[in-house]
Amino acid sequence: MKRFTLLSTVASFAATLALAAPVWADSPQRGGILQVGLADDPPELDPHLSSSNASRTILHNIFATLVEVDDKLQIQPELAERWEVSEDGRQYTFYLRDGVKFHDGTTLDAEAVAFNFDRMRDADEFGSARAGELAFVENVKVDGPLQITVTLSQPYGGFLPALASWSGMIVSPTAVEEHGRDFGQVLVGAGPFRFVNRIRDDRVVLERFDEYFKDGLPYLDGVVYRPFVDAEARIVNLETGSIHIINTVPGRAVNRLQESEDINLSIVGGLGFRGIWVNVESDELGSRERRAALSACIDRRVVVNSIFGEAAVPAVGPFSPATWVVDSAEEAPHRDVDAARAALAEAGVPDGFSFPLLITPDDESIRVASIYAAMCSEVGIDIQLQQVEFGTILSRMAEGNYAGAQIELSPRNDPDLSAHPWFHSSGGVNFSHYASPEMDRVLDEARAAVDQGERRALYREALELFNTDFPYVFVYHLQEMKAHRAEMMGYRHIPDSMMRFEDVWLQD
Repeated sequence: MKRFTLLSTVASFAATLALAAPVWADSPQRGGILQVGLADDPPELDPHLSSSNASRTILHNIFATLVEVDDKLQIQPELAERWEVSEDGRQYTFYLRDGVKFHDGTTLDAEAVAFNFDRMRDADEFGSARAGELAFVENVKVDGPLQITVTLSQPYGGFLPALASWSGMIVSPTAVEEHGRDFGQVLVGAGPFRFVNRIRDDRVVLERFDEYFKDGLPYLDGVVYRPFVDAEARIVNLETGSIHIINTVPGRAVNRLQESEDINLSIVGGLGFRGIWVNVESDELGSRERRAALSACIDRRVVVNSIFGEAAVPAVGPFSPATWVVDSAEEAPHRDVDAARAALAEAGVPDGFSFPLLITPDDESIRVASIYAAMCSEVGIDIQLQQVEFGTILSRMAEGNYAGAQIELSPRNDPDLSAHPWFHSSGGVNFSHYASPEMDRVLDEARAAVDQGERRALYREALELFNTDFPYVFVYHLQEMKAHRAEMMGYRHIPDSMMRFEDVWLQD
């Protein structure tokens, strides 16, 4: 019997639909290797250096985090079994679990956590991608073997959510000291699975960590991740049973998977944003007016309806309707060809201009970008599509060696983490190379606010700036979808798009 579930999220997607489920064994079974299909080969696996979605979904199974989120995105204990926050919101005292071991047999204690904070805050020598979201960390003090206090320079509403993600992934200090910059080749954490090896563009292999701190977990013997850039190849391998779960479901495959007797499709409101990254320092898109014309040309609703259907919603900014910032997808701007032509005239290029758009060589990316190109050609904007491997695009974006790019990056579990790292002038992954004192002020104030109503008002102010400066052309939010074989049991679908397998098991 087919099962299809529409799960609730933090906001707009609260409906739940469940059809009859098959009867399985009551108790989880041990053993088996879970085969996972990824949309991209992860370019970097050091959790303190990486920014890609493909990397983080692997790393959540290698590295335990200080805290965790549940399926409602509420903060839950993990390595820290409890914590206290001072009245002024500036001091967090964490009490760690006793007896936690890293995969190399060393102890995860307060000293190890302090080491990790030092490493993540080192933007200059180490080049940490986490430094931006930990910019408010003023002091880290070890109070005892299992107690550590982190003092912030000001309150930070996104601090605990950050520690449930990249910035909470605790690496082995011993392994870092031994391997240095090559730590990404060994990946020693304290999560449910330990790293075995990686073959570029082929697979990442993990095995069960028998000394994992949660008794009885994990159930699986191991996990193998395999990249399938071609969306059809991902789907076919899922349908034939060669893989058990895929991390990205193409919009055009939704109906096909819903009708399958052997596959379960789970959909929750997505947090990530999609559209066009623009390099505001490039010759082609350095002009705000050119970027405004580009944005005005794109009909977000046509893109969603023609490619994704119910699998996506139009975007107004980086905050999806699944958050408490945006109330409805209907807020997204409508196509305005007259406004596009006026912006081009103001930019001094009334007949249009051309720019190269870097895209990954998968069917969905090509189809979406082709729609952009067709829409923009009407006013003389010539988008030259260039198919490039994901990791190369990411490197070129970081270097500023691009004009426009279309890639999927990792959605985050708090509005601060969906905006500050990407669009603040000091953001660790500011691939737009955008610097606005006004945007910096708004994002900094939103970070420091604790009251959700105050934070919402500031992020609404940020939306106005996003749609004035256009450091990114926001087009749509994909619903968060996972498709897996019916024999894969126990999967918890959390809206941050990650795949956690500590309590997953395979039915014979």
